[in-house]
Amino acid sequence: MKNDIEKLEKTLDIKFENINLLKQAMTHKSYAAEAGTNENNERMEFLGDSILSVIVADFLFQKYPDEDEGRLSQLKSQIVSRHGLSIWAKKLKLGNYMYISKGEETNGGRKRDSLLSNAFEAVVAAVYLDAGFFAAKKFIFNYLILQRRMVVTDAKSKLQERIQSVHRTLPEYKVLSESGPDHEKIFEVGVFVKKEPLGKGKGHSKKEAEQAAAKNALKSLK
Repeated sequence: MKNDIEKLEKTLDIKFENINLLKQAMTHKSYAAEAGTNENNERMEFLGDSILSVIVADFLFQKYPDEDEGRLSQLKSQIVSRHGLSIWAKKLKLGNYMYISKGEETNGGRKRDSLLSNAFEAVVAAVYLDAGFFAAKKFIFNYLILQRRMVVTDAKSKLQERIQSVHRTLPEYKVLSESGPDHEKIFEVGVFVKKEPLGKGKGHSKKEAEQAAAKNALKSLK
């Protein structure tokens, strides 16, 4: 049953002292606006993002003692990316428990990576606020340990390695165009090496468009 917070509590295997924290973590701003309340998960997303960053950095630092700062940064970016967090959110089926507006429901908000990743960050914040840092750390470590093999597979990293090995320089990304309303903006980005275009890509954020451009560039290089 959707929005059954007590069921989600069992799924998380965490007993909350203040179950309202978990409910707020599942409340999207669109639902709050419809319900005429200011309680939503945006502030909790902010807090959860920071807590995640520290915990993941600590995990990687301990797990990979021989890796340099650049490699650790790549791994951290991969894990805490929108896509990475949405995978964890989908394993927990957070989409079933989110409070979202009718409009978001119609537009497939329960399956959207952005909403799912934000909800996961908010859950981390809820655990932290309810039981403290070490409870949040234990919660995150349960998922990190499952990722036994962490390999940087994002297109930008692959393209950078390829370009550096051949041209001894870094690829450059430029925004070529922006379109659509502010809440649904589409970016088109081009990737260049020594001013020569390699590929283009579109996305709802600059980072997403850069990944798409890098992916297309890799295809052209092959």
